[in-house]
Amino acid sequence: MSLTDREKLELMRQGIIRGFIIPQLEERGYLVSYWKRPISLEDMYLRDDGWKPLYSRFTSWETYRKDYPLYLFFNTFYGDVYEKAYKNCFTEYLISIPNYQLTSSLLGVFTRLNVGNGYYWKHRMPINLLYPEACVKIIDATYDELIISLAREGVLDELEKLESRIKGHSRNSSQNSVS
Repeated sequence: MSLTDREKLELMRQGIIRGFIIPQLEERGYLVSYWKRPISLEDMYLRDDGWKPLYSRFTSWETYRKDYPLYLFFNTFYGDVYEKAYKNCFTEYLISIPNYQLTSSLLGVFTRLNVGNGYYWKHRMPINLLYPEACVKIIDATYDELIISLAREGVLDELEKLESRIKGHSRNSSQNSVS
């Protein structure tokens, strides 16, 4: 099985993230979550023969969370392909409630991740994987700053209520399908 340059870079980024950054974040209370980051049009590019994915067969869509409602995703497939590109990666902080009406003061802090028939809110930040200890501190500090911003605007409580309803609805649906 031969790998493309893009796949090699993605695997190198994932190795650094899974080998050092994630274990350090787990020590700080981050856990793998049930929610997967949805695929959007920004994860693809348009060619004459249609939309082609930037992501690869090795892309992991799993997210991590410390506190609701913010989910952390490591975007290892996005970026240029050049000799030292493995060191650059994006982290995305996502709100998992689709089509949520965010307060105007948070627009710009969060931008839209457009998907099929709606959107999610995300905050994207580049990190330099050459300094994994610094990455962990920056990721955790940014997460906390975003949670404080959401709480200050009253969004945090509202999102927690919405998630409870969504979880309750999905539990009822699965119990009804078993019955």
